Amino acid sequence: MFSSFVIGYFSGSWFQKEKNKTFIAKLKGEVNAAKSQQKINDIETIFTEIKPKIVEVVKQTQKEIVNPEEVLKKARTSFVTYTKDKPKLDYETIGFAHSFERDDLTKIEGIGPYIEEKLNEIDIYTFEQISKLTSSDIRALTDIIDFFPGRIERDNWVGQAKSLIAY
Repeated sequence: MFSSFVIGYFSGSWFQKEKNKTFIAKLKGEVNAAKSQQKINDIETIFTEIKPKIVEVVKQTQKEIVNPEEVLKKARTSFVTYTKDKPKLDYETIGFAHSFERDDLTKIEGIGPYIEEKLNEIDIYTFEQISKLTSSDIRALTDIIDFFPGRIERDNWVGQAKSLIAY
């Protein structure tokens, strides 16, 4: 019973201290706010003290401001235009074909109608042309048709084309 009393007594005194701490902190904040109001009693006095600094900063920024035409000219000259030339396929290696010789390239796994259309746009129509692709041609083809790098090798287009020619 005594232990309950002691625990209750110390708990109550601790809670009371915490309550008083927050109240004291609140009062200190009010006192500090009142003191700062006394310090700043005349805005004109402060403005006259700061005005020379403001004028100096404005003059510096006006010196830094340049004509928009100059900025535009500088931006145009410093802008680096990066145009990547599309690589060229070596048609001497893969051969030439015409649209009337067209094979159904969608029989090759990894070539859908869209990729077939892209290949036809760059004059690749037959399995024979695909079977003659070299590694440099595959890299060029990947860039030309904006295809996933390495996908042609993974899907083994060349091997599939060779097997389709055999049939």
